[in-house]
Amino acid sequence: MNYELGGWIVSALSVLPVVASGVMMILGNPRMVNNMERVGFSRDRLLKLGIVKLVIVLLYLVPQTSFFGAILVTGWMGGAIAAHVRIRDHFVVQALIPTMAWIGFGLRHHEDMARLIGLQ
Repeated sequence: MNYELGGWIVSALSVLPVVASGVMMILGNPRMVNNMERVGFSRDRLLKLGIVKLVIVLLYLVPQTSFFGAILVTGWMGGAIAAHVRIRDHFVVQALIPTMAWIGFGLRHHEDMARLIGLQ
């Protein structure tokens, strides 16, 4: 099996919802505005938050910065989980995204990941 190809597929699937929500934030999609206000973020923050999301995805997808991007994806989604926990909302998707991002990173950079987790 080609681990790197599988890693790219898992990575793309992990960041697809992040890209979609980032674009909806930038465009001021009414559903996104409502969702963000429901978890405690004001409408005037959406443009900046959407841009940050897309930068994080870009950092994650560029091989030279993907480790840093994976850390940022994890941190971002940790904040999303906290926001959802605060209002007693479900957060399964927010937990799956960083899990898949790290699996994708590990498959794309399997030797680096093996060193990171102490297997080499």
